[in-house]
Amino acid sequence: ALRRIMIAEVPTMALEFVYMWNNSGLIHDEVLSHRLGLVPLNVDPRLFDEYGFDVDEDGNPAATDRNTIVFRLNVTCGRTAKEDEKIRKKMEVKWKNEGLVSGYDVAEAQKSKKEKKKSSSRGRGGKTNDDEMEDNLEPSVMNLSIADRAAADAVSSPNVQPTPIDSPHRPFTKHVYTRDFLWAPQGDQLSRFPLHSSGVGSGVGGGIRPLHEDILIAKLRPGQVIELEAHARKGVGKDHAKFSPVATASYRLMPHVEILKPVYDELAEELVNWFEPGVFKCEPTDEDGHRIKAVVVNPYACTMSRNYMRNPILKESIKMSRIPNHFIFSVESVGMMEPAVIVAEALKVLKEKCERVSGLADDALAMGE
Repeated sequence: ALRRIMIAEVPTMALEFVYMWNNSGLIHDEVLSHRLGLVPLNVDPRLFDEYGFDVDEDGNPAATDRNTIVFRLNVTCGRTAKEDEKIRKKMEVKWKNEGLVSGYDVAEAQKSKKEKKKSSSRGRGGKTNDDEMEDNLEPSVMNLSIADRAAADAVSSPNVQPTPIDSPHRPFTKHVYTRDFLWAPQGDQLSRFPLHSSGVGSGVGGGIRPLHEDILIAKLRPGQVIELEAHARKGVGKDHAKFSPVATASYRLMPHVEILKPVYDELAEELVNWFEPGVFKCEPTDEDGHRIKAVVVNPYACTMSRNYMRNPILKESIKMSRIPNHFIFSVESVGMMEPAVIVAEALKVLKEKCERVSGLADDALAMGE
């Protein structure tokens, strides 16, 4: 039940409505809309209400800054890479005047914040503990793992080509990435999600942004245009997979490994190194003139492969079973929430379900009396 809730009933924010104003690219409107919906957004869904919570004067659901996130995409492919860059910079001025935020703006805000911190630390004569902690934060989703830090370094590396390389005698091809998304802050969203913030629920580098800025959306040839507006709302995975907060969520029972008969010397080495790596280890012993014997050291590493049963002696010496009330969950988050938060939110949903069933049972007993 907990696994199914994590996959299908923990709410997240995803693009739900796409208003296509102009699309002269190769990808059809429906396919492009579907691709946009699957782009994960790095924003904490707990900070938003479900659509329908706010209503207008007629009692119909109303879109507000508390239940809707607005993105725009307005890209045009130039004849060459230089012309395309000129078009983008010209449009950036227009977008800033309209209050729109792109991935480039967030990068500039992060850069200026780091420069201010460096100058202030020099004035104080060195870095404080808070400065060092903030310096360790990477513009990635978890701010925790080595993989996240490596991914952030790879994206920010000067060797990464942000645009495709021009091929001679071929038309220029523009690659449209999620960094081209324009976030249109509504109400007080800009104050709630400032551009210089970082970490889970505040965007990859601040504001409300896609989880990754380098997701390929479409490819355009010279003269082709994509202009649209997309609204993100709160939903759950049982309505559409784009709302699921996990890539995978699985569990297994904790293995229980017993040594019924002692395993010594060469047979112990064979068990440790070949049949069940990581589960057993060899320890020195002087029992009955033997050199070493196998002992259980890490049953968690057991995959229940039972390869040892191919040896008739080990088959009689080792017993593997599972502990029925000990579950090992593996939760791989898409990124908008940390795995521990997803588990906690799933437990809340499960608790609400149990309370609802308990209430229905009490009502049924009351009616029977």
